[in-house]
Formats: sequence, C-alpha cells, structure tokens
Amino acid sequence: MLDYLKKAPFIGAFFFVSLLSVQSSQASQSDAEQLCQAHEYDELASLEKVYDGDTIKLTDGRKVRLIAINTPEMGHSQRPEQAYAAEARDTLKKLFIKNRKVKLKWGKDKKDRFKRLLAHVFTENDQNAAAQLIRRGLGYAIVVPPNEWQMDCYFSLEQEAKSASRGIWNHPNYLPKDPSKLSQEKTGFQVIEGEVTGIGRGKKTIWLDMGTGFALRVNRKHLQNFTETPILALEGKRVRVRGWVSFYNGKLRMSLKHPYMLTVLD
Repeated sequence: MLDYLKKAPFIGAFFFVSLLSVQSSQASQSDAEQLCQAHEYDELASLEKVYDGDTIKLTDGRKVRLIAINTPEMGHSQRPEQAYAAEARDTLKKLFIKNRKVKLKWGKDKKDRFKRLLAHVFTENDQNAAAQLIRRGLGYAIVVPPNEWQMDCYFSLEQEAKSASRGIWNHPNYLPKDPSKLSQEKTGFQVIEGEVTGIGRGKKTIWLDMGTGFALRVNRKHLQNFTETPILALEGKRVRVRGWVSFYNGKLRMSLKHPYMLTVLD
C-alpha cells in the first residue's frame, strides 16, 4: 500500500500531462484550421478545377492564382514534374472535396501578367488554402507588393514547416542554388544563394550582381520597402533570395521587390 501511495502522484501527474498533450494537440488542430484568417470576403464562387497547388478555375471560367504561395510545378512544355507538385495539387483538391464553394479575398493588384485573378482563397469553413499548403511544406511563401496582406502569418508558417523538415524543406531539389551554376534552362521560380559582388546604379533601377551571369533587379520605387535592409549596403554580403529567374540581354535576372524575399546571411 505504501509503495502504491508513493507512485500515485506520479501516475496522476502522467495522466495530467497526457491530458494536456491531447488538449494541446486538439488546440493545435483547431488553430491549423484558422490560419491566416480573413474577417470578410469579396466574393463567394464555385470551384470547377484545380490545375496545381496554386492555380484554380472557377465554374464561370475565370482562373485564380493563389496569393502568397508558389508551389512546385506540374510537368508541362517538355519540363518534368517537380517533386511535391502532385502532392500540392492533391492537397488543394482535398480542401474542397466536401464543398466546392470558394471564398475569395482579392489582392490590391487583382490580376497578374497572365490575366489570372489574384486572391487569397478560402474554403466554405474559412480555411486559408495557401496557409494549409505552406504549413505542410508544399510551397514557398512569397510576397509581391502591393499584395502584402497577412504576409507575417504566411512566412511564420513557412518557418514552422522548415523547422520540421516538411515537404520541400526535406528534399535536395529545393536546396538554394549557386548563381554561377545557373543556365538559361534554370529559369522560373528559384531560390538563389551567393555573394553580392557589385552594385550598379541606373536612373530607375539598382542592379545587384551575384557573379558575372546573374543579377538582382531592384526598381527604385521599391527601395522604400528595404529601410531595414538597405539595398546599397549589400555589396560583399552573402544573401539568399527567392523569385522568378528570367534570361534577358545575355544575363539571368531576378526582380527583387520586398525584403521578405531576401535573407542576409552574413
């Protein structure tokens, strides 16, 4: 009896901790359903098709590009499917499998250069689709000004996924690339890591060279976004950037518009 009484508090403590763990797990699951919430929406529409992890089609024919996320590319134009592309697409489909209603919150810029609508996309029960995918490690958080709503939330979810090595954060294909090893075939969305070797100043543009074949393009109108990370102080610094790489005038380039797309490593 004496031994039992000595052990009883520990049994009770274990039960209490286990109960807290269950409650914490339930709270975490509940929180996950309420990630990056909107208090109001601009439109209620119906989903017809999910193209990939970040593009959908509505029943009226409009295409919508999800704001705040870039997911791996499905195979097209003789390019192979990227790792986790199908998982991102299928996860997005599953979010709407019970109900095809889509709640839309438009960005300040409502269309991209492909004439797709830009919106934060929610399920009928208010789950933020991009937030769900980012948290699972199925896409990168991105910000393209002026569509900056909830960017702190999206990037914090990316950090959670990265810390837990989920999805793309545990795959060698998504390691940052050395700019000197890029080629014309390595365009599209990329994460680049290297040293800023020189800075060029134009009337409308600042150029950050990262070697001889790659440069970051910063429009002077976007310099106001970099008050805490002055662009002109980056020469000699090692940085990691994310964005879309294009080939123009003999050089690979990436436009840099917001400090959330830049990490100073030094």
